Amino acid sequence: MVSQRLLLLSGALLVAGLGGCASIPADWGRGEAAQLAASHGRTIPQADDAAAFTREALSRPLTADTAVQLALLNNPLVRSETARLGFAAADLYDAGRLANPVFSATRLSPGDAAAPNAQLTLGIAFNFVNLLFLPVNTRYAGAQFEAAKLAVAAAAVDLAADVEAAYYEAVGAEQLAQMREAVVRAAKASADLAQRFFDAGNISRRELALEQAAASQAHLDALSARAAAVEARGALNRLMGLSAAQDTWSLDARLAEPLPREDELGALLRLAAGSRLDVAAARTNAEALAARFGLERRTRLIGGIEIGVEREKDYDGAINLGPTLQLELPLFNWGAGRVAAARAALEQAEAELDARVLDSSNEVKLANARLLSAKARAESYRSALIPQREAVVEQMEREVNYMLIGVFELLVAKQQEYDAYAGYLDAVRDYWIARTELARAVGRQLPSSDQPAEPTLDPQELTKPKGGSMDHSGHAMGGVKGMDHSGRHMQHEGMETDDMPGMQGMDHGTHEAASEPEPKQEEQPAEEKPAHEHQHH
Repeated sequence: MVSQRLLLLSGALLVAGLGGCASIPADWGRGEAAQLAASHGRTIPQADDAAAFTREALSRPLTADTAVQLALLNNPLVRSETARLGFAAADLYDAGRLANPVFSATRLSPGDAAAPNAQLTLGIAFNFVNLLFLPVNTRYAGAQFEAAKLAVAAAAVDLAADVEAAYYEAVGAEQLAQMREAVVRAAKASADLAQRFFDAGNISRRELALEQAAASQAHLDALSARAAAVEARGALNRLMGLSAAQDTWSLDARLAEPLPREDELGALLRLAAGSRLDVAAARTNAEALAARFGLERRTRLIGGIEIGVEREKDYDGAINLGPTLQLELPLFNWGAGRVAAARAALEQAEAELDARVLDSSNEVKLANARLLSAKARAESYRSALIPQREAVVEQMEREVNYMLIGVFELLVAKQQEYDAYAGYLDAVRDYWIARTELARAVGRQLPSSDQPAEPTLDPQELTKPKGGSMDHSGHAMGGVKGMDHSGRHMQHEGMETDDMPGMQGMDHGTHEAASEPEPKQEEQPAEEKPAHEHQHH
C-alpha cells in the first residue's frame, strides 16, 4: 500500500511538473525590454536592415534624436547587454524543466553454472527535490528574468543619455571652434595692421609685439578649440557605433536656447522614485533573493531525494517489481552553508538597492543644481555681458570713425565681444548637457521637454553686419567700412575722411599731413606726439 501511494505521488508531481515547464522566449525578452525603454522616452529602432537605416540617417544633418537612434541600433554595448537576457532566459528554461531521470541496470551472473538465468535488475529514478521545488525555482528564475529585462532597458536609457551628452558636447565644441577661428581672423588683421603702422614708424616695437603675441595666442586657442571639436566628434561617432570610415556626417550645429520653464525639484524627486529602471531592477532582484533565502532556511535539512521504480528478474525467472527511495540523511551537513550563502546574496542585493535609491535622489538634486547654474550663466551672458560688449563695440566704432580712439582699441573690444559669445555658447552647451544628466537621474524624459526652443547664435552670422549703420564685416578695422590694412581711404556710409573737419589731406597710413610733411621722431613719448598721431595708439 505504501509503495502504491509513493508511486501515485511521484506520478502526480511528475504530471504537474511537466505541465509547468517553461520554454525559452523567442526573442529572449528583447521586445519587452524595448517596450520598457520606449515607455521611458527611449525608443529602440526595429530596423530590418541596420546598414540601410544608418546610411539614410547619416545622409541628413545629425540631430540628437538621430544620434540616439543610431547608437541604440549599432552600439555593441546594446548587443552585449541584450545578450544578458539570453542567460536569464536560459536559467528560466532550466528552472522550469524537470531533471532528467536516472536509469540503472544491474546484471548478476549466478555462481552455479547450472542455473538457467542471470539476475537482471532495471530501475529508473527521478530527483524528487527538483520535482518538489519546481514551482518555487520557476518563480525565482522568472523574477531574475524580469530583473534582467529591466537592467537591459536601463542600460539602453543610460546609453541614450551618454549619446545626447556627447552630441551637445560635439555641437558646442564645433560652435566654439568656429568662434575661436573668428577671433583668429580679427587678431591676425590687428597684427597685420600693427605691422604696417610699425613699418610707417607710428607705433613702437613693444606695441607691435603685443599685437603679434595676441594674434599668436588667439591662434593657439583656435587650435585647442578645433582639437577639442575633433575629439568630441570622435567620441560621438564611437557611441553611435560607427567606424572611422563612416565619420562623414554633418552636425546640425546650432544648440537651442535654454528653455523658458524648468521642472520643480520636488516633482522630479517624486518622478525619479517611480521611474528609475535600475532601481526597479535592483528591487526585483532583491525580492527574488529574499524569497530564495526564505526557502533555503525552511528546507535546509532536505538533501537529495530520489524516487523511482525497479524491475528485477531473479535467477529462477521470477519477476519482482517495486518502488525505490533514496534519501540523503542530514547527519554531517545540516544545510547551514546554503542558508548563509543565500543570506549573503540577499544582504548584498539589499545594499545595492539602498545605494541606487540614495544615488537616485542625490543625482537628481545635483543635476538640477547644475542645470540651474548653467541656465543662470547663459541668461547673464545673454541679458548683460553680450549687450554690454556689443554696446562698447558700437560706440568705439563711432569713435574710430571720428579719429577719437585708435583702431587697435576697437579690435581688442571686438575680440572681447567674441569672447562673450564664446562664453555664452559654453554656458548653453553646459545647460543642455545638464538637462541630459538630469533626465538620466530622473530615469525618463523631463516633463518640461515639450517646450519649443529657439536656436542660439550662429558663429557664422556673428561676423556679418547686424543691420545698423556700422558695417561689422570689416574685421581688419573692426567694422570701419572701406579701410584697407594700411588705413587709407576710411569712410563711413559714403563719408570720406577728407570731408571731415580738420582731416583734409591726411594720410592715415603714415599719420602725416600730405601738405606739410614732418620728420619722423624715434621713440617719442605719447604725450609729446602731435594730436593726429594719437588716434591709432
